Parts: sequence; C-alpha cells; structure tokens
Amino acid sequence: MKKWSFLFMALLMSAAVMLTSCGGDEEETDPGPSLSLKGGAAYTSADATVQTNSTIRVGVNGLKSPVSGQKLVRYKFSITANNVPTVFVDSTFSSDSFTWETDLTLTGVGTIRLLFEIWDKGGMKTDQAFNVTIEDPGTQINKFLNVEFGSWNDPVGSFFSTAEGITYTVTQTRNIPANQAKIDFLFFKGSSNANTFAAPDDADAGTIADLGPLTNWTNKNQTRFNPTTITAAQFDAIGDTYQFPNFDLGAQTTKMNNLVNGQVFLFKTKNNKLGLIKIVDLYSRGDRAKASIIVQK
Repeated sequence: MKKWSFLFMALLMSAAVMLTSCGGDEEETDPGPSLSLKGGAAYTSADATVQTNSTIRVGVNGLKSPVSGQKLVRYKFSITANNVPTVFVDSTFSSDSFTWETDLTLTGVGTIRLLFEIWDKGGMKTDQAFNVTIEDPGTQINKFLNVEFGSWNDPVGSFFSTAEGITYTVTQTRNIPANQAKIDFLFFKGSSNANTFAAPDDADAGTIADLGPLTNWTNKNQTRFNPTTITAAQFDAIGDTYQFPNFDLGAQTTKMNNLVNGQVFLFKTKNNKLGLIKIVDLYSRGDRAKASIIVQK
C-alpha cells in the first residue's frame, strides 16, 4: 500500500507541473516600432534653451518591431509654436530601419515643441518629443562710464558723440561741421532748465550763445529722449548685451531737464540707435555733470 500511495502522489505532482507549463505559454505582446533620438555633442535631444538665430542638429533612428516584424512605412516631423503645429517632414517608405537628421536655424523668441513620429505597416506608432526655448540675448552695446561734461568755457567738453564715446568743446564744434555731425547730445544749465541733456536741435539749447550758438551749426542731429523707470542699480547691472525698452515716439522730447543724481533715461539717435544715460553726479557748481552712457553698437 505504501508503494501505490507514493506513485499516486507522484502522478499528481506530474500533472500539476504539466498544467502549470501549459498555462504559461501565452502569446508575446507586440511593442510596436521603436524610435530613439540621436544623441551626443553634435545633437540636441532633450529640453534646451538657445539664443535666437542659433542652429541645432536633431535626428532619429527607427527600428521595426522585433515581435511582429512589420516594416516601417511612415515618418513625420513637426514643430509646434504658439500652439500651432507645422509639419516639416511627412514621408512614406517601406523598410526594416530608418534614420534621419537635419539642422534647424531657430529664429524669434519663445518655446517650441519638436515632435518625431514613426508608424509601421500594422498601424502601430511611437514618438519622441522635447521643447526648445529660444531667447533673445539682447543687443551688443558700448559702455562709456563716468563721462565728465563741462560748461562752455571748461576744458571738458559739453557735447557728446556716442559713436566715439568722447566729448567735444565749443571750440571743437563751433566752426567745424564734421564735428557737429558727430554730436548726439549736449549738457548745459539754462536759466529755466537746470541740469539738462538735450539734442543739438533743441530750441532752448539754441538760445545759449556761449554754446556756439547752435543756431549757426550746419549739422544738428535729432536725438530724442524718453523717461524710464530703470533704477541706477539696474543700469549698473547691465552686461555686454541689453534688451532696450521700446522707444515711445508719442512721448519723445528734445531734452531731459531738472535732472537728479541716479536718474536714468532713454535716448534714440538720428540713426535709430538706442541708449541709456545715468546721471552719476551733478556737482554743486551746477554747470558740470558726470554721466554714464550705454548705446547700441
């Protein structure tokens, strides 16, 4: 009896093993095609921030499903900007594998989304995507710091050339039209317009005989000014590039007067170059000043 009992149990165990084996023999799931982004130093393959007008290289590698073996039949590349998608590539083919790359020059500013998609013959699809933020690095500028401005009879000039970053005296400008053409603004203290920066064509500047007078100048550049809310600390923090505020033509003036230390204001030259002037010191004498200037190159 013990022998038969052992054999019966052995048969039961064998049946259990067979049943378990049969139950695990399921059909393998098809993962569909695969798509990977090309990586390495030459490629952009993840979220990135670039400057406007930069060029990036993107690329993909695709493979058919190892389960179904369905051939790849379609590839699509699109870019979405301002919630509007634009298709740049939509191609059909029949292949076990696929590779593609391109160089993109990115203009404007904002964030765009790059989408890469691939399909196989069975209709299965996979995709990859990432975002690129495009920034404006600002305008290259020239800096002229702590420029001294004098009165009409000082050895330090009253007239400033943003192209050269230097001042000119009355003697250097009175009868020399070529020097007059270089002057973008001047400093003076008038009877009713104390501590003033003005354009050469400003009416009040033209009344000061000791400055030329400017009414006799052959060339008088039409520089214009806007007030700003920019602080002295913000001005001091400006680096080698700067995104200037918009110039308000409706609020433009030919002068900025009644100035105080630390004040910052915007100007636009006859050649449409933007700049900022920060008042550093309006000495107690009243007809001299120190200012720092930045201007577009």
